[in-house]
Amino acid sequence: MRTVPASLSLCLYAVSAGLLGGAGLVACSQGSSPEPPFVPFDNGAGSSTGSTGTGSTGAGSGSASNGTGSTGVGSGAGGGAGVGDGAQPEPPPAPSYEDAGAAPVFTCEGLDSSQPVVLYLSADDSNSMSSPVHVRELLRSGSAPEPWQVRTYEFLNYYRIDYAPPDEGELRVEPQIEPGEEAGTYALQIGVRSYDPPSPRRPIAVTFVLDTSGSMDGEPMAREKATVRAVAASLSEGDVVNMVTWNTQNSVILSGHVVDGPDDPALLAAVHELSASGGTDLESGLRVGYRLAQEHFEEGRINRVILVSDGGANVGVTSEELIALHAEDADQEAIYLVGVGTGPALGYNDVLMDVVTDKGRGAYVYLDDVDEAFHMFRDRFAEVMEVAARGVQVELTMPWYFKMEKFYGEEYSTNPEEVEPQHLAPGDAMIFSQLVRGCDPGVINDEDTLTVRARWQTPLTHEAKEASREATLAELAAGSKEQLVKGKAIVAYAEALKEGTSEALHAAREQVIAANPGGDPELDEIAELIPLHPRY
Repeated sequence: MRTVPASLSLCLYAVSAGLLGGAGLVACSQGSSPEPPFVPFDNGAGSSTGSTGTGSTGAGSGSASNGTGSTGVGSGAGGGAGVGDGAQPEPPPAPSYEDAGAAPVFTCEGLDSSQPVVLYLSADDSNSMSSPVHVRELLRSGSAPEPWQVRTYEFLNYYRIDYAPPDEGELRVEPQIEPGEEAGTYALQIGVRSYDPPSPRRPIAVTFVLDTSGSMDGEPMAREKATVRAVAASLSEGDVVNMVTWNTQNSVILSGHVVDGPDDPALLAAVHELSASGGTDLESGLRVGYRLAQEHFEEGRINRVILVSDGGANVGVTSEELIALHAEDADQEAIYLVGVGTGPALGYNDVLMDVVTDKGRGAYVYLDDVDEAFHMFRDRFAEVMEVAARGVQVELTMPWYFKMEKFYGEEYSTNPEEVEPQHLAPGDAMIFSQLVRGCDPGVINDEDTLTVRARWQTPLTHEAKEASREATLAELAAGSKEQLVKGKAIVAYAEALKEGTSEALHAAREQVIAANPGGDPELDEIAELIPLHPRY
Protein backbone atom coordinates (compact mmCIF):
# COMPACT_ATOMS: atom_id res chain seq x y z
CA MET A 1 0.00 0.00 0.00
CA ARG A 2 1.48 3.36 -0.99
CA THR A 3 0.72 6.99 -0.42
CA VAL A 4 0.97 9.04 -3.60
CA PRO A 5 1.73 12.78 -3.54
CA ALA A 6 -0.52 15.39 -5.05
CA SER A 7 2.51 16.94 -6.73
CA LEU A 8 3.02 13.84 -8.83
CA SER A 9 3.57 15.65 -12.11
CA LEU A 10 6.39 17.75 -10.65
CA CYS A 11 7.92 14.61 -9.19
CA LEU A 12 7.78 12.84 -12.52
CA TYR A 13 9.33 15.56 -14.56
CA ALA A 14 12.12 15.77 -11.99
CA VAL A 15 12.55 12.02 -12.43
CA SER A 16 12.56 12.31 -16.20
CA ALA A 17 15.32 14.89 -16.08
CA GLY A 18 17.40 12.72 -13.75
CA LEU A 19 17.18 15.36 -11.04
CA LEU A 20 16.17 13.11 -8.17
CA GLY A 21 18.60 10.27 -7.56
CA GLY A 22 18.03 7.33 -5.28
CA ALA A 23 15.51 7.67 -2.51
CA GLY A 24 15.61 11.42 -3.04
CA LEU A 25 12.99 10.75 -5.72
CA VAL A 26 10.25 10.76 -3.13
CA ALA A 27 11.05 14.20 -1.81
CA CYS A 28 8.02 15.15 -3.93
CA SER A 29 5.85 13.83 -1.14
CA GLN A 30 3.62 16.77 -0.37
CA GLY A 31 0.09 15.51 -0.89
CA SER A 32 -2.44 12.75 -0.98
CA SER A 33 -4.12 12.65 -4.36
CA PRO A 34 -4.92 9.25 -5.86
CA GLU A 35 -2.44 7.88 -8.32
CA PRO A 36 -3.26 8.96 -11.87
CA PRO A 37 -2.61 6.72 -14.84
CA PHE A 38 1.14 6.20 -15.04
CA VAL A 39 2.82 7.58 -18.14
CA PRO A 40 6.46 6.49 -18.48
CA PHE A 41 9.05 8.74 -20.09
CA ASP A 42 11.01 7.35 -22.99
CA ASN A 43 14.28 9.07 -22.22
CA GLY A 44 16.73 6.44 -23.28
CA ALA A 45 17.47 2.80 -23.72
CA GLY A 46 18.16 2.02 -20.08
CA SER A 47 15.43 1.01 -17.66
CA SER A 48 15.25 1.82 -13.98
CA THR A 49 16.09 -1.03 -11.63
CA GLY A 50 15.67 0.53 -8.21
CA SER A 51 16.55 3.72 -6.45
CA THR A 52 19.39 4.18 -8.87
CA GLY A 53 19.88 2.10 -11.96
CA THR A 54 22.50 1.61 -14.57
CA GLY A 55 20.68 2.85 -17.65
CA SER A 56 19.24 6.12 -18.79
CA THR A 57 16.54 7.81 -16.85
CA GLY A 58 13.39 5.74 -16.67
CA ALA A 59 10.30 6.18 -14.56
CA GLY A 60 9.65 2.84 -12.88
CA SER A 61 7.82 1.66 -9.81
CA GLY A 62 10.04 2.95 -7.02
CA SER A 63 10.37 1.44 -3.59
CA ALA A 64 9.35 4.45 -1.54
CA SER A 65 5.87 4.72 -0.28
CA ASN A 66 5.08 8.07 -1.76
CA GLY A 67 7.19 7.96 -4.89
CA THR A 68 5.95 6.80 -8.23
CA GLY A 69 9.13 5.80 -9.95
CA SER A 70 12.84 5.24 -9.65
CA THR A 71 15.62 6.98 -11.45
CA GLY A 72 17.90 4.95 -13.66
CA VAL A 73 21.04 7.01 -13.99
CA GLY A 74 23.83 6.12 -16.34
CA SER A 75 25.34 6.40 -19.73
CA GLY A 76 22.63 4.85 -21.88
CA ALA A 77 21.27 6.60 -24.93
CA GLY A 78 18.85 9.45 -24.58
CA GLY A 79 18.34 11.97 -21.83
CA GLY A 80 19.82 10.07 -18.89
CA ALA A 81 21.40 11.67 -15.89
CA GLY A 82 24.99 10.82 -16.70
CA VAL A 83 26.77 14.04 -15.82
CA GLY A 84 28.52 16.12 -18.43
CA ASP A 85 29.80 19.65 -18.08
CA GLY A 86 28.36 20.35 -14.63
CA ALA A 87 25.32 22.30 -15.86
CA GLN A 88 21.98 21.49 -14.26
CA PRO A 89 19.84 19.74 -16.91
CA GLU A 90 16.65 21.43 -17.98
CA PRO A 91 13.49 19.50 -17.12
CA PRO A 92 10.95 18.67 -19.81
CA PRO A 93 7.43 20.08 -19.49
CA ALA A 94 5.44 18.54 -16.67
CA PRO A 95 3.22 15.70 -17.90
CA SER A 96 -0.53 16.07 -17.85
CA TYR A 97 -3.11 13.43 -17.08
CA GLU A 98 -6.49 13.53 -18.76
CA ASP A 99 -9.58 12.69 -16.77
CA ALA A 100 -7.54 12.04 -13.63
CA GLY A 101 -10.41 13.50 -11.60
CA ALA A 102 -10.40 15.34 -8.32
CA ALA A 103 -8.96 13.79 -5.17
CA PRO A 104 -11.63 11.88 -3.26
CA VAL A 105 -12.78 13.18 0.09
CA PHE A 106 -11.19 11.25 2.95
CA THR A 107 -13.98 9.59 4.95
CA CYS A 108 -14.20 6.89 7.59
CA GLU A 109 -16.05 4.54 5.27
CA GLY A 110 -14.17 1.27 4.86
CA LEU A 111 -11.64 1.98 7.64
CA ASP A 112 -11.11 -0.69 10.29
CA SER A 113 -11.43 0.92 13.72
CA SER A 114 -9.58 -2.01 15.30
CA GLN A 115 -6.42 -1.44 13.24
CA PRO A 116 -4.12 1.49 14.00
CA VAL A 117 -2.20 3.24 11.22
CA VAL A 118 1.46 2.17 11.27
CA LEU A 119 3.95 4.06 9.08
CA TYR A 120 7.72 3.92 8.69
CA LEU A 121 9.50 7.22 8.06
CA SER A 122 12.77 8.46 6.61
CA ALA A 123 14.13 12.00 6.62
CA ASP A 124 17.26 11.08 4.64
CA ASP A 125 20.61 11.00 6.40
CA SER A 126 20.48 13.64 9.12
CA ASN A 127 23.61 15.22 7.67
CA SER A 128 22.35 15.70 4.13
CA MET A 129 22.33 19.49 4.18
CA SER A 130 23.35 20.91 0.81
CA SER A 131 20.03 22.18 -0.55
CA PRO A 132 19.43 25.16 1.79
CA VAL A 133 22.99 26.47 1.33
CA HIS A 134 22.83 26.08 -2.45
CA VAL A 135 19.50 27.94 -2.38
CA ARG A 136 21.00 30.63 -0.16
CA GLU A 137 23.73 31.33 -2.70
CA LEU A 138 21.19 31.44 -5.52
CA LEU A 139 19.01 33.94 -3.63
CA ARG A 140 21.98 36.13 -2.74
CA SER A 141 22.98 36.19 -6.41
CA GLY A 142 19.48 37.34 -7.37
CA SER A 143 18.36 34.01 -8.83
CA ALA A 144 15.28 31.95 -8.08
CA PRO A 145 15.85 28.28 -7.20
CA GLU A 146 14.00 25.69 -9.22
CA PRO A 147 11.57 23.44 -7.29
CA TRP A 148 13.74 20.33 -7.66
CA GLN A 149 16.67 22.18 -6.07
CA VAL A 150 14.67 22.57 -2.85
CA ARG A 151 14.66 19.43 -0.68
CA THR A 152 12.59 20.34 2.34
CA TYR A 153 13.99 17.62 4.58
CA GLU A 154 17.51 18.99 4.05
CA PHE A 155 16.33 22.38 5.34
CA LEU A 156 15.16 20.60 8.51
CA ASN A 157 18.59 18.94 8.73
CA TYR A 158 20.62 22.10 8.19
CA TYR A 159 18.83 24.55 10.46
CA ARG A 160 19.17 23.45 14.07
CA ILE A 161 16.05 22.44 16.00
CA ASP A 162 17.18 21.83 19.55
CA TYR A 163 15.86 18.97 21.67
CA ALA A 164 17.19 17.91 25.07
CA PRO A 165 19.90 15.23 24.69
CA PRO A 166 19.41 11.70 26.02
CA ASP A 167 21.93 9.77 28.10
CA GLU A 168 25.11 8.71 26.31
CA GLY A 169 24.49 5.84 23.94
CA GLU A 170 20.76 6.46 23.78
CA LEU A 171 18.25 8.28 21.56
CA ARG A 172 15.35 10.48 22.67
CA VAL A 173 12.05 10.45 20.76
CA GLU A 174 9.93 13.64 20.96
CA PRO A 175 6.58 13.93 19.12
CA GLN A 176 4.72 17.27 19.17
CA ILE A 177 1.34 18.17 17.71
CA GLU A 178 -0.69 21.28 17.08
CA PRO A 179 -4.19 21.58 15.57
CA GLY A 180 -4.09 22.54 11.90
CA GLU A 181 -6.04 25.22 10.08
CA GLU A 182 -8.80 22.78 9.10
CA ALA A 183 -10.87 20.85 11.62
CA GLY A 184 -9.53 17.35 12.11
CA THR A 185 -5.99 18.15 10.95
CA TYR A 186 -2.84 18.27 13.05
CA ALA A 187 0.69 19.45 12.42
CA LEU A 188 2.88 16.64 13.75
CA GLN A 189 6.63 16.98 14.26
CA ILE A 190 8.88 14.19 15.49
CA GLY A 191 12.40 14.75 16.72
CA VAL A 192 14.78 11.82 17.20
CA ARG A 193 17.71 13.26 19.18
CA SER A 194 21.07 11.57 19.66
CA TYR A 195 23.41 11.93 22.63
CA ASP A 196 25.98 14.71 22.68
CA PRO A 197 29.40 13.91 21.19
CA PRO A 198 31.91 12.50 23.69
CA SER A 199 35.07 14.42 24.49
CA PRO A 200 37.72 13.66 23.50
CA ARG A 201 36.44 12.19 20.26
CA ARG A 202 37.68 9.00 18.68
CA PRO A 203 40.82 9.14 16.48
CA ILE A 204 40.06 9.72 12.81
CA ALA A 205 41.42 8.67 9.43
CA VAL A 206 40.47 11.13 6.69
CA THR A 207 40.96 10.56 2.96
CA PHE A 208 40.56 13.69 0.83
CA VAL A 209 39.48 13.08 -2.77
CA LEU A 210 39.94 16.50 -4.35
CA ASP A 211 38.72 17.73 -7.72
CA THR A 212 41.48 19.74 -9.43
CA SER A 213 39.92 19.85 -12.91
CA GLY A 214 39.78 23.08 -14.87
CA SER A 215 36.20 23.86 -13.82
CA MET A 216 37.41 24.20 -10.22
CA ASP A 217 39.43 27.32 -10.99
CA GLY A 218 38.56 30.41 -8.96
CA GLU A 219 35.94 30.33 -6.21
CA PRO A 220 35.42 26.53 -6.27
CA MET A 221 39.13 25.99 -5.62
CA ALA A 222 39.08 28.56 -2.80
CA ARG A 223 36.20 26.66 -1.18
CA GLU A 224 37.96 23.33 -1.67
CA LYS A 225 41.12 24.61 0.02
CA ALA A 226 39.02 26.05 2.85
CA THR A 227 37.49 22.60 3.40
CA VAL A 228 40.87 20.98 3.91
CA ARG A 229 42.05 23.83 6.14
CA ALA A 230 38.89 23.60 8.25
CA VAL A 231 39.35 19.85 8.72
CA ALA A 232 43.04 20.43 9.49
CA ALA A 233 42.05 22.84 12.27
CA SER A 234 39.87 20.11 13.81
CA LEU A 235 42.41 17.27 13.76
CA SER A 236 44.29 15.95 16.78
CA GLU A 237 47.72 14.43 17.23
CA GLY A 238 47.78 10.90 15.83
CA ASP A 239 44.97 11.37 13.30
CA VAL A 240 45.74 9.99 9.83
CA VAL A 241 45.33 11.86 6.55
CA ASN A 242 45.39 10.62 2.95
CA MET A 243 44.96 12.87 -0.09
CA VAL A 244 44.42 12.20 -3.77
CA THR A 245 43.74 14.83 -6.43
CA TRP A 246 42.01 14.09 -9.70
CA ASN A 247 41.40 15.73 -13.04
CA THR A 248 42.11 13.73 -16.21
CA GLN A 249 44.59 11.77 -14.09
CA ASN A 250 44.94 11.27 -10.36
CA SER A 251 47.85 11.91 -8.01
CA VAL A 252 48.41 10.62 -4.50
CA ILE A 253 49.64 13.59 -2.46
CA LEU A 254 49.54 12.07 1.05
CA SER A 255 49.31 8.45 2.12
CA GLY A 256 49.07 7.42 5.75
CA HIS A 257 50.33 10.78 6.98
CA VAL A 258 50.08 11.04 10.79
CA VAL A 259 49.40 14.63 11.83
CA ASP A 260 51.11 16.24 14.81
CA GLY A 261 47.98 18.12 15.84
CA PRO A 262 45.72 20.88 14.52
CA ASP A 263 46.95 22.72 11.41
CA ASP A 264 49.59 20.13 10.57
CA PRO A 265 52.31 21.85 8.45
CA ALA A 266 52.60 19.06 5.86
CA LEU A 267 48.84 19.03 5.31
CA LEU A 268 48.63 22.80 4.97
CA ALA A 269 51.58 22.79 2.57
CA ALA A 270 49.80 20.22 0.38
CA VAL A 271 46.69 22.41 0.33
CA HIS A 272 48.70 25.45 -0.69
CA GLU A 273 49.96 23.65 -3.81
CA LEU A 274 46.52 22.73 -5.15
CA SER A 275 45.64 24.16 -8.56
CA ALA A 276 43.00 23.59 -11.24
CA SER A 277 43.56 22.25 -14.78
CA GLY A 278 42.51 19.48 -17.15
CA GLY A 279 39.43 17.31 -17.48
CA THR A 280 37.46 15.36 -14.89
CA ASP A 281 37.77 11.64 -14.13
CA LEU A 282 35.92 11.43 -10.84
CA GLU A 283 35.47 7.66 -10.87
CA SER A 284 39.20 7.05 -11.10
CA GLY A 285 40.01 9.53 -8.33
CA LEU A 286 37.34 8.09 -6.04
CA ARG A 287 38.59 4.55 -6.68
CA VAL A 288 42.12 5.52 -5.64
CA GLY A 289 40.75 7.39 -2.63
CA TYR A 290 38.90 4.32 -1.39
CA ARG A 291 41.98 2.17 -1.91
CA LEU A 292 43.94 4.57 0.32
CA ALA A 293 41.15 4.60 2.90
CA GLN A 294 41.10 0.80 3.00
CA GLU A 295 44.90 0.56 3.24
CA HIS A 296 44.90 2.80 6.31
CA PHE A 297 41.62 1.60 7.79
CA GLU A 298 41.79 0.99 11.52
CA GLU A 299 39.04 -0.49 13.66
CA GLY A 300 37.82 1.96 16.27
CA ARG A 301 38.73 5.06 14.27
CA ILE A 302 36.33 7.35 12.47
CA ASN A 303 37.08 6.45 8.84
CA ARG A 304 35.91 9.00 6.29
CA VAL A 305 36.40 9.74 2.60
CA ILE A 306 35.79 13.43 1.88
CA LEU A 307 34.94 14.07 -1.77
CA VAL A 308 35.16 17.73 -2.79
CA SER A 309 33.95 18.71 -6.27
CA ASP A 310 31.77 20.99 -8.34
CA GLY A 311 30.00 17.79 -9.46
CA GLY A 312 31.00 17.88 -13.11
CA ALA A 313 32.36 14.48 -14.15
CA ASN A 314 33.00 14.39 -17.90
CA VAL A 315 35.91 12.00 -18.50
CA GLY A 316 36.07 8.27 -17.80
CA VAL A 317 33.30 6.31 -16.13
CA THR A 318 30.82 8.95 -15.00
CA SER A 319 27.82 6.83 -14.07
CA GLU A 320 26.59 7.88 -10.65
CA GLU A 321 25.78 4.26 -9.90
CA LEU A 322 29.28 3.00 -10.66
CA ILE A 323 30.84 5.79 -8.63
CA ALA A 324 28.42 5.20 -5.77
CA LEU A 325 29.27 1.50 -5.61
CA HIS A 326 32.63 2.41 -4.10
CA ALA A 327 30.81 4.11 -1.26
CA GLU A 328 28.19 1.38 -1.00
CA ASP A 329 30.79 -1.39 -0.77
CA ALA A 330 32.81 0.60 1.75
CA ASP A 331 29.75 0.98 3.94
CA GLN A 332 30.26 -2.63 4.93
CA GLU A 333 33.64 -1.62 6.33
CA ALA A 334 32.36 1.56 8.03
CA ILE A 335 34.15 3.94 5.66
CA TYR A 336 31.51 6.58 4.99
CA LEU A 337 31.57 9.23 2.29
CA VAL A 338 31.25 12.94 3.03
CA GLY A 339 30.39 14.96 -0.07
CA VAL A 340 31.27 18.63 -0.37
CA GLY A 341 29.84 20.67 -3.24
CA THR A 342 31.77 23.80 -4.13
CA GLY A 343 29.49 25.46 -6.65
CA PRO A 344 29.28 28.06 -8.02
CA ALA A 345 25.52 27.99 -7.57
CA LEU A 346 24.33 28.66 -11.13
CA GLY A 347 26.50 25.98 -12.73
CA TYR A 348 26.53 23.46 -9.90
CA ASN A 349 25.44 19.92 -10.76
CA ASP A 350 23.59 18.59 -7.74
CA VAL A 351 22.60 15.22 -9.21
CA LEU A 352 25.95 13.46 -9.03
CA MET A 353 26.89 14.53 -5.51
CA ASP A 354 23.43 13.81 -4.11
CA VAL A 355 23.42 10.25 -5.45
CA VAL A 356 27.02 9.45 -4.48
CA THR A 357 26.67 10.73 -0.92
CA ASP A 358 23.33 8.99 -0.51
CA LYS A 359 25.05 5.72 -1.39
CA GLY A 360 28.05 6.68 0.78
CA ARG A 361 25.83 6.99 3.88
CA GLY A 362 27.55 10.18 5.01
CA ALA A 363 27.03 13.90 5.10
CA TYR A 364 26.40 16.02 2.01
CA VAL A 365 27.15 19.70 2.41
CA TYR A 366 27.40 22.63 0.04
CA LEU A 367 29.69 25.62 0.47
CA ASP A 368 28.46 29.03 -0.64
CA ASP A 369 31.67 30.68 0.62
CA VAL A 370 34.89 29.80 2.45
CA ASP A 371 33.37 30.64 5.86
CA GLU A 372 30.78 27.89 5.40
CA ALA A 373 33.63 25.36 5.24
CA PHE A 374 34.73 26.32 8.75
CA HIS A 375 31.12 26.37 9.94
CA MET A 376 30.61 22.77 8.82
CA PHE A 377 34.03 21.21 9.42
CA ARG A 378 35.08 23.03 12.57
CA ASP A 379 31.93 24.20 14.38
CA ARG A 380 29.86 21.14 13.36
CA PHE A 381 32.72 18.66 12.96
CA ALA A 382 31.25 15.79 15.02
CA GLU A 383 27.85 16.24 13.39
CA VAL A 384 29.32 15.95 9.90
CA MET A 385 31.97 13.30 10.54
CA GLU A 386 30.75 10.94 13.29
CA VAL A 387 27.91 8.41 13.66
CA ALA A 388 26.06 7.97 16.95
CA ALA A 389 23.31 5.61 15.78
CA ARG A 390 23.47 3.37 12.75
CA GLY A 391 20.46 2.40 10.64
CA VAL A 392 17.80 4.35 12.51
CA GLN A 393 14.28 3.22 11.64
CA VAL A 394 11.36 5.34 12.85
CA GLU A 395 7.91 3.83 13.31
CA LEU A 396 4.82 6.00 13.78
CA THR A 397 1.60 4.44 15.12
CA MET A 398 -1.56 6.59 14.97
CA PRO A 399 -5.25 5.95 15.71
CA TRP A 400 -7.17 4.22 12.91
CA TYR A 401 -8.92 7.38 11.71
CA PHE A 402 -5.74 9.29 10.74
CA LYS A 403 -3.96 9.42 7.41
CA MET A 404 -0.77 11.15 6.27
CA GLU A 405 -1.98 14.27 4.47
CA LYS A 406 1.44 15.83 3.74
CA PHE A 407 4.91 14.51 4.50
CA TYR A 408 7.98 16.73 4.34
CA GLY A 409 10.56 14.00 4.80
CA GLU A 410 12.16 11.84 2.15
CA GLU A 411 9.95 8.76 2.17
CA TYR A 412 7.38 6.83 4.20
CA SER A 413 5.56 3.55 3.82
CA THR A 414 3.37 1.00 5.57
CA ASN A 415 6.10 -1.53 4.70
CA PRO A 416 9.34 -1.12 6.70
CA GLU A 417 11.35 -2.81 3.94
CA GLU A 418 10.50 0.04 1.56
CA VAL A 419 12.10 2.71 3.77
CA GLU A 420 15.88 2.73 4.10
CA PRO A 421 17.12 3.26 7.67
CA GLN A 422 19.46 6.23 8.11
CA HIS A 423 22.45 7.08 10.27
CA LEU A 424 22.29 9.76 12.96
CA ALA A 425 25.24 11.87 14.12
CA PRO A 426 26.01 12.77 17.74
CA GLY A 427 24.48 16.00 19.03
CA ASP A 428 22.00 15.96 16.17
CA ALA A 429 18.33 15.23 15.56
CA MET A 430 16.32 13.69 12.76
CA ILE A 431 13.27 15.91 12.18
CA PHE A 432 10.05 14.55 10.66
CA SER A 433 7.43 17.13 9.77
CA GLN A 434 3.99 16.15 8.52
CA LEU A 435 0.32 17.06 8.44
CA VAL A 436 -2.12 14.31 9.45
CA ARG A 437 -5.88 14.32 8.88
CA GLY A 438 -8.72 12.53 10.60
CA CYS A 439 -11.44 10.96 8.48
CA ASP A 440 -14.07 12.82 10.55
CA PRO A 441 -13.36 15.42 13.25
CA GLY A 442 -16.17 13.89 15.28
CA VAL A 443 -14.42 10.51 15.72
CA ILE A 444 -11.13 11.96 16.99
CA ASN A 445 -10.70 11.06 20.67
CA ASP A 446 -8.19 13.09 22.68
CA GLU A 447 -7.58 10.05 24.90
CA ASP A 448 -6.36 7.94 22.00
CA THR A 449 -2.62 7.42 21.88
CA LEU A 450 0.11 8.15 19.36
CA THR A 451 3.35 6.17 19.57
CA VAL A 452 6.73 6.86 17.99
CA ARG A 453 9.40 4.19 18.14
CA ALA A 454 13.03 4.42 16.98
CA ARG A 455 15.14 1.31 16.42
CA TRP A 456 18.84 1.47 15.66
CA GLN A 457 22.24 -0.19 16.05
CA THR A 458 25.27 1.08 17.90
CA PRO A 459 27.88 2.22 15.37
CA LEU A 460 30.76 -0.08 16.35
CA THR A 461 29.23 -3.19 17.93
CA HIS A 462 25.94 -3.12 15.95
CA GLU A 463 23.98 -3.81 19.13
CA ALA A 464 20.24 -3.46 18.52
CA LYS A 465 18.57 -0.73 20.60
CA GLU A 466 15.17 0.93 20.81
CA ALA A 467 13.55 4.08 22.21
CA SER A 468 9.89 5.07 22.16
CA ARG A 469 7.38 7.64 23.33
CA GLU A 470 3.66 7.03 23.77
CA ALA A 471 1.23 9.79 24.68
CA THR A 472 -2.42 10.68 24.25
CA LEU A 473 -3.41 13.32 21.73
CA ALA A 474 -4.48 15.51 24.67
CA GLU A 475 -1.07 15.18 26.33
CA LEU A 476 0.74 16.05 23.12
CA ALA A 477 -1.55 18.98 22.36
CA ALA A 478 -0.87 20.40 25.85
CA GLY A 479 2.89 19.90 25.57
CA SER A 480 5.75 22.11 24.43
CA LYS A 481 5.56 23.65 20.94
CA GLU A 482 8.92 25.45 20.72
CA GLN A 483 10.60 22.99 18.34
CA LEU A 484 7.41 22.47 16.35
CA VAL A 485 6.99 26.20 15.73
CA LYS A 486 10.52 26.55 14.35
CA GLY A 487 10.15 23.42 12.25
CA LYS A 488 6.92 24.68 10.69
CA ALA A 489 8.59 28.00 9.84
CA ILE A 490 11.48 26.20 8.12
CA VAL A 491 9.05 24.04 6.15
CA ALA A 492 7.03 27.12 5.14
CA TYR A 493 10.23 28.73 3.81
CA ALA A 494 11.21 25.70 1.73
CA GLU A 495 7.72 25.09 0.38
CA ALA A 496 7.32 28.76 -0.57
CA LEU A 497 10.56 28.52 -2.55
CA LYS A 498 9.11 25.57 -4.46
CA GLU A 499 5.89 27.43 -5.19
CA GLY A 500 7.79 30.58 -6.09
CA THR A 501 4.85 33.00 -5.93
CA SER A 502 4.82 36.38 -4.25
CA GLU A 503 1.86 35.34 -2.12
CA ALA A 504 3.56 32.19 -0.84
CA LEU A 505 6.85 33.98 -0.15
CA HIS A 506 5.21 36.80 1.80
CA ALA A 507 3.13 34.34 3.82
CA ALA A 508 6.22 32.29 4.64
CA ARG A 509 8.16 35.35 5.76
CA GLU A 510 5.31 36.38 8.04
CA GLN A 511 5.30 32.90 9.56
CA VAL A 512 9.07 32.95 10.06
CA ILE A 513 8.93 36.32 11.81
CA ALA A 514 6.02 35.21 14.03
CA ALA A 515 7.99 32.10 15.02
CA ASN A 516 10.98 34.15 16.14
CA PRO A 517 10.17 36.35 19.14
CA GLY A 518 13.54 35.58 20.72
CA GLY A 519 15.84 36.54 17.87
CA ASP A 520 16.90 33.08 16.66
CA PRO A 521 19.79 33.86 14.25
CA GLU A 522 18.80 31.11 11.82
CA LEU A 523 15.23 32.38 11.54
CA ASP A 524 16.64 35.91 11.21
CA GLU A 525 18.70 34.69 8.25
CA ILE A 526 15.67 33.07 6.60
CA ALA A 527 13.63 36.25 7.05
CA GLU A 528 16.42 38.18 5.29
CA LEU A 529 16.73 35.66 2.45
CA ILE A 530 13.08 35.44 1.41
CA PRO A 531 12.84 39.05 0.10
CA LEU A 532 15.86 38.35 -2.15
CA HIS A 533 13.72 36.02 -4.27
CA PRO A 534 13.06 37.72 -7.64
CA ARG A 535 9.32 37.10 -7.31
CA TYR A 536 8.94 38.21 -3.69
